[in-house]
Amino acid sequence: MSISKKQISNLLGLIASTENDATDCEGCFSHLAEFAELELAGREIPEAFQAIQRHLEQCPCCKDEFDVLIEGLKALPHENE
Repeated sequence: MSISKKQISNLLGLIASTENDATDCEGCFSHLAEFAELELAGREIPEAFQAIQRHLEQCPCCKDEFDVLIEGLKALPHENE
């Protein structure tokens, strides 16, 4: 199996853009609902949640979970409706 030059370039780009992520998937998941509520409210993300935001930028599995959660929260009726 050989890798194309484009695939190598993409991998190198991913490696170069990777930051140190102090939060693992379990830690991210435990704060995902709080992070989603802040995001939906359009509020500034506090420093305590910056690690969650970075993790979501780097982890496609957690990002997928986050996207599903956001869509679910958007579908809920709001109190003022």
